[in-house]
Amino acid sequence: MKKYDKVGRRKQRLTISLPSELLGAIDQAIDGKEIRNRSHAIEHFLRQSLKPSISKVVILAGLKKRLKSHPALTKVDGRILLDISLEHLAKAGLKDVYMLAGSSSKELRKAVGGRNYGMRMHWLDEAKPMGTGGALSLLKGLIKEQFLVFHGDILTNIPIQPFIDFHTHEGALVTMAVKPRQSEPNYGQVTLEGNKIREFSEHEKGKGISIVNTGVYLMRPEIFSYLGEQKPFRIESEMFPRLAKMNELSAFFFQGMWFDISRQKNLKDIITRYQKERSV
Repeated sequence: MKKYDKVGRRKQRLTISLPSELLGAIDQAIDGKEIRNRSHAIEHFLRQSLKPSISKVVILAGLKKRLKSHPALTKVDGRILLDISLEHLAKAGLKDVYMLAGSSSKELRKAVGGRNYGMRMHWLDEAKPMGTGGALSLLKGLIKEQFLVFHGDILTNIPIQPFIDFHTHEGALVTMAVKPRQSEPNYGQVTLEGNKIREFSEHEKGKGISIVNTGVYLMRPEIFSYLGEQKPFRIESEMFPRLAKMNELSAFFFQGMWFDISRQKNLKDIITRYQKERSV
């Protein structure tokens, strides 16, 4: 007996009437494999529509002082990193992009041009360097729903919808996407209890396994009350430890590609991995 037959026994029969043009569209989705029949097609579309979703993403793309060129403009397989990130976010269903790029705003805007991949681009200026926390505080009043935060110097294929599902289930103010890395001294460690991050600590002499903060977060809008006035500060060192103590910081582990381009020296290896992931 097939798995879906067992599941079907727990289902309840429902009689509905639909317009003929809608039924025609539903029938076109039937492929005999993923969607087997009309009933299965209707169930598929209902499940898709009822998934928790987000529409807004904030990209933190201010240039770090130690860097001369912007990582978001790094060419990866013939395309700039920012283009690759925008395409990934668009495919995940994001609709509004809030770019916080500080003094690099003009440069990045010119590089992207009109390529918005169907999303609305909002470029916010900072009168002075505000850090990740100060920059986010500029969005207070503009975003009133849960939203994604995405650093502009990372290359990743993180699955956005499973991340959203996890964050919604956890109910924390912030969910941080994390990855385990062997002997990685640059990123430090976090202490976990279940899915909750309890504290941050420095990595000891590059030994053991680090739990890396990937720079991808989901946040509830209530987080703006923790950002305070618009002043320079970093959420990583000043807000996340506080949320961890409050039991309001969850960790989402994901498998897949992730690189911090601002710290990578061997771009050739990164491009090879990126090409491999795209061909899968």
